[in-house]
Amino acid sequence: MTTRSPSWHSTLPSVAIGVVLMTAVLFVAKPVIVPLALALLLTFVLSPVVAAIEHRLRLKRVYAVIATAVMTASAFGGVGYFVALQIQGLATEVTVHEAKIRAKIADLRGASSGPFSEVLKMVHDLTEGPASAAGEKTADPTRPPPSEATVRQVVLAQPKESGFSKIAETVLPVLEPLATAGLVAILVIFMLVNQEDLRDRLIGLVGQNRLSSTTRAMEDATGRVGRYLLSVLAVNVVFGVLFASELWVIGVKFAFLWGFLAAVLRFIPFLGTWVAASFPILLSFAMSSGWAQPLTVFAFFVVLDLVTANVVEPIVFGHGTGVSPIALLVAAAFWAWVWGPVGLLLATPLTVCLVVLGQYVPRLGFLTLLLGNAPALPPPARLYQRLFARDKREALERVTVYAKLQGLEGVFDDMVVPALVIARRDRARGGLTPDGEAFALTATREIVAAVVAKEGQTPPAELAVVVACPAHHPAEEPTIDMLAALLREDGVRVDALSAKALPSEVVEHVEKLNPEAVFISVLPPGGLNQAAYLCRLLRKKFPALKIVVGWWGSERSYDRLLVKMRKVGASYVTTSLQQSRTQLRHVADVPTPAKPVAPPIPKRPLSRKARLKAQAARNPS
Repeated sequence: MTTRSPSWHSTLPSVAIGVVLMTAVLFVAKPVIVPLALALLLTFVLSPVVAAIEHRLRLKRVYAVIATAVMTASAFGGVGYFVALQIQGLATEVTVHEAKIRAKIADLRGASSGPFSEVLKMVHDLTEGPASAAGEKTADPTRPPPSEATVRQVVLAQPKESGFSKIAETVLPVLEPLATAGLVAILVIFMLVNQEDLRDRLIGLVGQNRLSSTTRAMEDATGRVGRYLLSVLAVNVVFGVLFASELWVIGVKFAFLWGFLAAVLRFIPFLGTWVAASFPILLSFAMSSGWAQPLTVFAFFVVLDLVTANVVEPIVFGHGTGVSPIALLVAAAFWAWVWGPVGLLLATPLTVCLVVLGQYVPRLGFLTLLLGNAPALPPPARLYQRLFARDKREALERVTVYAKLQGLEGVFDDMVVPALVIARRDRARGGLTPDGEAFALTATREIVAAVVAKEGQTPPAELAVVVACPAHHPAEEPTIDMLAALLREDGVRVDALSAKALPSEVVEHVEKLNPEAVFISVLPPGGLNQAAYLCRLLRKKFPALKIVVGWWGSERSYDRLLVKMRKVGASYVTTSLQQSRTQLRHVADVPTPAKPVAPPIPKRPLSRKARLKAQAARNPS
């Protein structure tokens, strides 16, 4: 007796409880988990560098890690030094232009009427209204001034701060980030040095009986995250360099700082890019004499971001992460809620790991379904879902798109025929009404005819005739239509019979046409007994006739089915339209159509110098 493994539907309550507990752990253990996650990301990025140094320079892994750490620290130190200089200059510049910035904001606030000025006025009233109202109230002329006797002076004396408290106030805000950075650096170095040992320990923790699946999952996750991080790093660096160059050309100060911020903040999905752009736009608006500079910055940034997001990133990334955009947006919101700004930075890599985990752990398969970018339904189920909803337009659109990618054989075998099988099984279970089944079959035949008509191929001369008939149900008629469309390209005419035709009428029709072969279509459930009975009649009447049975069910029972149908007179049993087409073409002795050969590329005429050189090579004397 075999036991079925529980699906994720049956374990949904336990999964929900596990998600709640895991979220609580992530929230509480943030000081420990965040440095570990940052260290893992840096390990993914620096592992290829360490491997390259180790193999190219033939160094031990420890020395390769030390060299990588020194180069990384030098790069961070150099960039940080220039950024610190830029921030110091920005603070000085803002102080110098403070009066100009205030005057420009005041002019913008009260210069003209309109929605923008009304909004600024409302903000001004909300922020300064209570204070001004209190001032007007104290300055009321109807009230007598207070006498000197009633005026009391109150002096609040604060305790004198010690030197230790001043040092603590200065050092403590800086100490925590420095401690986190130091912990991350130490973890990265140890992870790079002991990378193989950590991998083996993780595999041993999961269990050696799952060694293959665990290895594939780890390679998949590390490959996706590593490629993603390196690709994002390269794209962001180029984006920051181009943005800084444009700011420097048009005269915006501190262009290096804004380019650096653009490159760093683009790691944060969706919001980081526009946050990075807001700083130079506001600065150019406040310090420039007109609107030309800020509008130029805004226009260039929009063009650069659109080109990067819609042209560069699809080419560089492709579908490497495997995460849908909607899932990435929700994941960014979730990790930002749990871990703050650091969560935005870690949102994409962590979501990729969850998707990979769902692919290799059956109980967590819902993660891949919810977060992945793969279609939630296979093509046959999507087509049947549209037919069930009686949406023939979208069903035709999906079949047409798939036909452009896979051709007629591909769309028929991979999409349309399996959708008919789903419809038949749904009808047998009572999920599909007779009217719904009739609509699905009629719509399928119309869709097949429309897709075949769009191909617009001129059939060759008729070379052979094949009689085709359903075994027992009208749902088998569309399969014959598809087979007829494919064989028409080979010069074979299919004479199709209706599902209402009696076995005796099929025999009479075969006797009248004398075809090269007879094809019987069987669409489960059912139909095998009817097909076997028809094979006996045909074999008894026509001993030399070639009979091909097309079975559109599961291929697991193919061997038993072949033995059974051979006993009743069938010549061949096929399981796809492609096999049926090939077999009938072979039975009818129709040659395989030659593929069109591309015309040869005309050679460019040689120049006089090239002709002289070739002649000298042939005649060295």
